[in-house]
Amino acid sequence: MSSLWQRPALDLLQAAASGAPTPGGSTAALTGAFGAALLEMALHITLNKHREGEEELLRVLQTATGLRERLQALADEDVRAFGAYVQATRLPQDTPAQERERAEALDRAERAAVRAPLELARTLVEALNLARQILPHVHTEVTSDVGAGAAILAGALRAGLLTAEINLPHLPEEERPALRAERDTLQAQGTRLVTAILRRTRARLGGD
Repeated sequence: MSSLWQRPALDLLQAAASGAPTPGGSTAALTGAFGAALLEMALHITLNKHREGEEELLRVLQTATGLRERLQALADEDVRAFGAYVQATRLPQDTPAQERERAEALDRAERAAVRAPLELARTLVEALNLARQILPHVHTEVTSDVGAGAAILAGALRAGLLTAEINLPHLPEEERPALRAERDTLQAQGTRLVTAILRRTRARLGGD
């Protein structure tokens, strides 16, 4: 399967807008990757503007790049998980053996459909933590870009968790409470982080 990132941007947008069942998790991951890219850009520009603390900034830039690349990979992983689920629903169930095979394939696919957006959410929280860390140190000209990146990351986080939520009922009932608890923790962390980042962004820009 080719990567989403090999497709033109307009093609991706039109696919999301069409009647085809484009996975919400992959759309969230695509969006989140652009949010992380804004953090990278802010670090690159800061390094170009001055060399003070260059070694530490380069280390943080490497972390930002790793997070963006992970988000790119998670977009493709979500598409694969969705494709596996669709394929599982189409398996024949004419015999007991086929029914067992289909049930096992569906179980694997449904677990992946929850696991992928939760991993996405964990990565987005990491990226929000990074945005909080770098905000005081980036050049003032890119302050708003860090804030914008954080806002995009937070939106992607909420979208990813909604994708996980809709798939939770397919899992055994006894597994759901722990997953819902993790979902709530990740959302709370993301909300706290983006609220603090945007408040500090406005303060750094001289706003209220």
